[in-house]
Amino acid sequence: MFDWVVYLPISGTEVNGFALILLGFTVGVIGGFFGVGGAFMVTPALNVFGFPMAYAIGTDMAHIAGKSIVSTFKHRRFGNVDMKLALLMIIGTVVGIELGATLILWLEKIGRIGPIVRVTYMCLLFGLGAYMLYEYMTATRRAVKPAADDTHADAGKSKLALWMQGIKLRPVVYLKVSGFRISVWVIIGMGLFTGFLAGFLGVGGGFIRMPALMYIIGAPTKVAVGTDLFEVMVTGAYGAFSYALKGRVELLAAMIMLIGAAMGAQLGATATLYARGTIIRLYFAITMVAGGVSVVFKHFAEGHKDTYRAALNEWARTTSGTADRIELGLWLQNNKAAVKSWFAGQPEVLQQALAAEKMWSTYSGFLMLGSACCLSAVIVFWLVRGVLRERAEATSAQAAAPVGQMQPQVAQVPQVPQVALAGQANSGLMIVASGTPTDLPAVRMGGQIAAGLKQPATLLVCQEASMSESTVQESRQTLERLGLPPTVVFTAGKPDEEVLRRSAGSHLLVIGARPLTSLDPTWHLGDAATRMVRHMTTSTLVVRGREQVRRILLSTDLPASPPTVKMAQEVALATGASVEVLYTVPLPTMYRAGKPSKATDVAEDAQRLGVKPDQFDQLLAIRASLSDAGVSQATIKLRQGIVEEEILKESVEGDFDLIVLKEGYLRTPFGLLLGRLSTNLATRSPQASVLIVKR
Repeated sequence: MFDWVVYLPISGTEVNGFALILLGFTVGVIGGFFGVGGAFMVTPALNVFGFPMAYAIGTDMAHIAGKSIVSTFKHRRFGNVDMKLALLMIIGTVVGIELGATLILWLEKIGRIGPIVRVTYMCLLFGLGAYMLYEYMTATRRAVKPAADDTHADAGKSKLALWMQGIKLRPVVYLKVSGFRISVWVIIGMGLFTGFLAGFLGVGGGFIRMPALMYIIGAPTKVAVGTDLFEVMVTGAYGAFSYALKGRVELLAAMIMLIGAAMGAQLGATATLYARGTIIRLYFAITMVAGGVSVVFKHFAEGHKDTYRAALNEWARTTSGTADRIELGLWLQNNKAAVKSWFAGQPEVLQQALAAEKMWSTYSGFLMLGSACCLSAVIVFWLVRGVLRERAEATSAQAAAPVGQMQPQVAQVPQVPQVALAGQANSGLMIVASGTPTDLPAVRMGGQIAAGLKQPATLLVCQEASMSESTVQESRQTLERLGLPPTVVFTAGKPDEEVLRRSAGSHLLVIGARPLTSLDPTWHLGDAATRMVRHMTTSTLVVRGREQVRRILLSTDLPASPPTVKMAQEVALATGASVEVLYTVPLPTMYRAGKPSKATDVAEDAQRLGVKPDQFDQLLAIRASLSDAGVSQATIKLRQGIVEEEILKESVEGDFDLIVLKEGYLRTPFGLLLGRLSTNLATRSPQASVLIVKR
């Protein structure tokens, strides 16, 4: 059943097609999960499968280029690709790849390509694996301290990165996405170095370039991932083109591997929604070390091969009539039956060397594929567990909701009573702070809403090493000035667990985001805050720096959720803000609408986009209910496209301060839950705060 043997005409190699699909799938999962090309596993594995090293490198580059395209466009959509940085690095990358490829061909000609590439692989894999293990243990020691900061400092603060950014060799450019200035020559030099390694080792350079971007250049982590994937795509495409011109790419093998990689990359990327701990680094480091050990086994195999290599080559030269090393290797690949007959008549020492060479090659292959399969299985397990957990949460939430909310009707929105949401005690707002200045915007916005709602406020202070008594006092005074004498509660436990436990009966939970660095205004959620949002027990407001609410973007599906409309109405009345009701029309086909509608009449928009009359009536009912309740201004906006993308675009283009939406999920055509839409918006909104209304 699994004896699908594929003959590859360019290299003259025979390989199991299912093994190629499995390799592509496992490395696709790993690459999609970690944001790397995975070539540090693919190239040695292809060599283990019997590919000559030069063919393994070229084929791997073609496979990486195809796999990285989808991931790059996805990160580009979320603003994680620094195009200026990437394009400048390409200048050095292209030159570096050509130098690396030229060196590979020279080593192939003199017959030293295998040992040198394998030794270089071993040094890199063991070195990076050891460094990541050290980083994991260091992070673990920090985490067990009583007041450890849950949000780790970004790699851009390293001394080497600051020194690199301090080089003022002109021209100097400002990288808006990354948030710093740096010399063009530093960027080009980095591209030259990583490009050379990519061309020499047959890798996309991802597992080298990503840490280099963070710890040497100083790019933020998410930007490093997105920019690195763009570079991997370019590196793989150019490298594959360069090797193809030299006749060293097996396109058939690359296409077979892409069958598995296309599926694996999607699963790996989705799994990042469910596994966000430092334990991921540990597994990745162990995998790199295992890859290094696999290459060591292959090196042992090559040592035994040296025992019979000279005699075999001499017989092959005499039989084939060629003396060129490359042509000789191809002749041996294409005449395996004759080679087997020759070995049968050789002394026992040569036959033992052949058996030992096959044994170590087998060990190497099993270890490489085994480590890849185990890691990808763990990643898929995290994905399945997260999907099942979210489905269970959604089912239990619907079961616990009152009958009137199971199938809400928009026409009933104006009659929603002026009380706390169903299932929640009217116990006011809980504002989470850590005693640091970055949490003050959350205190001010939360206090403004609480004062407008005339509800009490509880200030929950999660103690951190950087906690300032004066900041805690300022937070208390801010609430007192708004007429809200707060109840201040200090907690020293795990922040996410304490917050979720104490906020269970609150009307609204308010938490804050933080800037990446003092020089980078981009706001992000730390690990603890992300866990709070994903496992929230009450409606949650994630504040991203703005202290006032002037414009609210209410994103709704149809039929709408009355609690979500009610919450947007409450906040609008409490702050005096206007409300825009946004409905995103799904795309009817693969066609993508180029621009949002600019029609002045929303009814014309609805007709043009194919909104059904009853759906449009529901949107009008929402607007009427908001206006009747006293909201200063209520409008309707229609967009067409991907819901998450269109919400983010509208929030930026309309300069909104707050996005309000219900706790929702992303679904596939097969009904699987693939992560929370609301969680994605809370972690990726570039400027607007996000209020997620609990089901």
